[in-house]
This record gives sequence, structure tokens and C-alpha cells, in this order.
Amino acid sequence: MANLFDYVKKYGNQSFIEKPFNDIDNFVFSSLSYLDFSNTEINKNICTLENIGKEYLSKNPYKDVKKLGIGPKEAYQLLETLVTKKRYQEVLLSDYVYKTNRDMQFCALTFQVSKKLKYICFEGTDEQISGWKEDLKLASTFPVPAHIEAVHYVNEHVSLFGPDVIIGGHSKGGNLALVAGMYMKFYKSGKVKKIYSNDGPGLRMEEFTSRQYQRVKKKYIHIVPNSSVVGMLLKSDCYKVVKSSKQNIFGHSMATWQIEDDKLVPSELSFKSTRLENNVHALLELYSDEEKAEMTDYLFNIMEQADIKKTFDLFNLKKLMKIKKNLKRVNLKAKLIARDFLFMIMI
Repeated sequence: MANLFDYVKKYGNQSFIEKPFNDIDNFVFSSLSYLDFSNTEINKNICTLENIGKEYLSKNPYKDVKKLGIGPKEAYQLLETLVTKKRYQEVLLSDYVYKTNRDMQFCALTFQVSKKLKYICFEGTDEQISGWKEDLKLASTFPVPAHIEAVHYVNEHVSLFGPDVIIGGHSKGGNLALVAGMYMKFYKSGKVKKIYSNDGPGLRMEEFTSRQYQRVKKKYIHIVPNSSVVGMLLKSDCYKVVKSSKQNIFGHSMATWQIEDDKLVPSELSFKSTRLENNVHALLELYSDEEKAEMTDYLFNIMEQADIKKTFDLFNLKKLMKIKKNLKRVNLKAKLIARDFLFMIMI
């Protein structure tokens, strides 16, 4: 069965006029947001994907990028092919933003697909621990700092007299795309034709039942793999389930999602994903927002004390021993909540 790499190879020489933008093109652009373009000409000029891609590949060896995680690794491999394909070479990249601090990881990028269409993309969680902290805070806090950044970005880069817009992202980036579409300036919202969340978390119940969500629901496309984990977090009600070649969290990668010709291979949610979704909702109702926020703060304060700043620091034995030592100081309630979250995901 084919995947997005096969799609690019097969249709890479057809323009967006010959073959209009579709779900798989959304995967392609969403994947590229995992690459750090901050040391390229994109910060000075609007650049074609061909030029910026070749510059990025020349400055960033694959052996270094692959250490950053699955997202950057697969995006790098994809970019190597994209720079040779007519369909993508003349796409314009602009307005790259990357921000990170103790409480936030945020990245956004705009692709001018054609004169009539642009795709605004938000990156999912990268190797920064601050991004994972925001992921957990989605269950207890709204808005998180990245939400505010996403709304501001869309307001700034959607023009009432400009091209139509599609907003999208993978993982947390999908959640940011949805929230940005919900809370952007109303008079510009008509320019947004679709909102893609590629296996991104849903919403808290308060936002899920809001008029802002109801307003964008018809535009919202939530694609999840049949063994989804991340996409089952929080509340959602409209899945487009695609068959994945991998199970559990390994199916989170868009490169594992199966394609037949230029269409997604449909599937149904696995029993484990359905059970996870039910367990998440039950657990979120069991604890208050204050208790969930307390657990998150405790957990990440402990990581900070152990000098864990990136996900690969979690494989450092010395730092892990510091975490174990500091866990003894966490109050019982926070420990119980953390235990419940882990048990829910593992069973």
C-alpha cells in the first residue's frame, strides 16, 4: 500500500491546476513544519520551496536532523524529493516563526500554493520539553500560550482581499489550527475554507460546546489513524479514520498512513483507541482543572530541576535518577493523577 512519499513521486509533476490541493498535500505541507528554517533565507525573503529546500538540505546534514525525532527525520526525507518535483518547486514559503520558552513551543509557516490558495501550517510538538508541557496543559487550561500565538498569526496572515486559506497541522499543530480558526477575527474567517487536524488533540468540553466551534465545524477535517492515541485526547466528534501501517503511538506518523492512488484508505478506530477515548473523557471528569494543572506543574518542575530540556534528555541515566529522587517530594494527590494518566495510556 502507498503512503505520502509514493503520492509525491507519482503526482509530483502535476501542477495544482491539473490536480487540485487534497488531503495528502495537507500531509506534505504539515510535515515540513517540523524542519527548522530559522537559519535560511526565509527570514529575509519570500522563497520558493525549491530554493529554500536546497539551502536547508545543504546546511543541515541528515545525520544531525534525524537525531531530533521522527517528525524532522521524515520531513527531511520528504523535502529531498519535493525539491525535484514541479508540483511543489514553485510553492512560496514565507512568514516562518519559531518561539520557545519555559512554557511554550510554537512554530508556524505559510505556503503560497497558488495565486488563489495559501496553506498556513502549525508545527506539532518537537523535541522541546516546553511543548510537551503545553500538550498536557490542554486538558486543564485554555488558552495555552501557543493558542494565543496561533490566533495572532492567522489574524496577521489572512487577508480579506487575499487568496483563500487552508489552516492545518499535525499533533498539537492540528489543535492550534482548530483553535486559530475558531477564534480568529470574524470578518476574516470566511477566507478560511478548510481546517485540518492531523491526529491532533480535540478540545476541552467548554470549547467543544462553544458557538466558536459550531461555527467552524463544517470546515473542520480531523484525520486520525485507526490506532490513534494523540487524536483521542480531549473531545472531538468528527473523525476521518485512515488505515495506518503501524499500531499505537507509532501510527501517529503521517508517513504510516495508507493511500490508494490519491485517496486515503478508510478504516475504523481500533478497540484500543475507542477505549482510550472513553477513558480520557472519564478521567477528565474525575479531576478538576486545578488538580490537572497542579499535576502538570509538579511533573515539569521536577524535569526542570533535573535539567531536562529536550525529549532525548529523558534517556540520560543521571538525569533520570534526579527525577526519581525528586518524585519523592511530590504530594500524593499529584502522584495519583499522574499514575492514572499513565495507566490509561498503557493499558
